[in-house]
Amino acid sequence: MTHSSSSSFATGRRLRAAFALTGASLALIALAGCAPAGDAEPTASATAKPSGAATSEPTATEEPTASATPEPVAEGTAVDKTCDQVLSADDVYDLNPNMGVDPGYSASSDAAVTATTYNGISCGWLNQSSGEVIEVALAMPNEALANTLKDAALAGGEIVPTYGSAPDVEGYFTADTGTAQVFTGGYWVAVTSPDMIEPGDAERIVSTVLGNL
Repeated sequence: MTHSSSSSFATGRRLRAAFALTGASLALIALAGCAPAGDAEPTASATAKPSGAATSEPTATEEPTASATPEPVAEGTAVDKTCDQVLSADDVYDLNPNMGVDPGYSASSDAAVTATTYNGISCGWLNQSSGEVIEVALAMPNEALANTLKDAALAGGEIVPTYGSAPDVEGYFTADTGTAQVFTGGYWVAVTSPDMIEPGDAERIVSTVLGNL
């Protein structure tokens, strides 16, 4: 009986010891799964910058853009002459007795159309023998228009010094269109005729027109 009781006590101690070991093991395992508070990774909120801190580099200040200068406008002042003043009846007769005013005239050459577009005038005289028309156009261009006309005259023709003395008179001749052009005293004079082939062909009529301005 005594043996049996001792054996039961021994068995009970061994079971408790086993349970104790098991509990200790479980506790160690549980502790191993918990990291110390000082070793925890910082959260996103812990590393965020203060709300007032700058988050980007300051942007460069834009340089003010310069306003473009407007291009000068080509214009012409109303001409203060009439066709009879540009070439009188006596002038026309002296140049060619077969010439007279063309009753059905309208501006047709490029120079004549340009002159009338810019408040100028265009006049036409008919050669009764050949049927050819001589056009005389007169305009008063501003500087912008004058420069444009001079550039076009030089690009399409040649400089003619015999129409007058430079710099008071600038003369040009374009053989392709039979057009003589002169810039003087604020006026632009253009004489066009298919009969004019060389610069000298226009000298008399150009000289007469310039004498009437």
